[in-house]
Amino acid sequence: MSTKPIDMSQLAQAWVHSHEEDTATTTVYRPAKFHFPPSRGRKGFHLQPDGTLTTRKPGPTDQTVTAAGRWKLAGDQLELSPQGEGPQTLYIESVDPYRLVVRKK
Repeated sequence: MSTKPIDMSQLAQAWVHSHEEDTATTTVYRPAKFHFPPSRGRKGFHLQPDGTLTTRKPGPTDQTVTAAGRWKLAGDQLELSPQGEGPQTLYIESVDPYRLVVRKK
């Protein structure tokens, strides 16, 4: 659990899953501008400061599929609510401008 308040200016940006950095207990995201190694597809999300959300994930034909929605932060809980899908809660362990780490449940 994060011990200090989460800095919204660091959180509000485009994040992409860096599966190479995942551990048994955490999932790691990097800013979209990060230089990722080649991968068949990566999921991610863009958090706008006004609470709007855009999610992205590989589709059935390897084309990226996006969805709009909303997001909100309560303590260390980041709730993503893309349209047409149920909400997903991510439990933030740490965030800085270069890395977002969430706990696996």
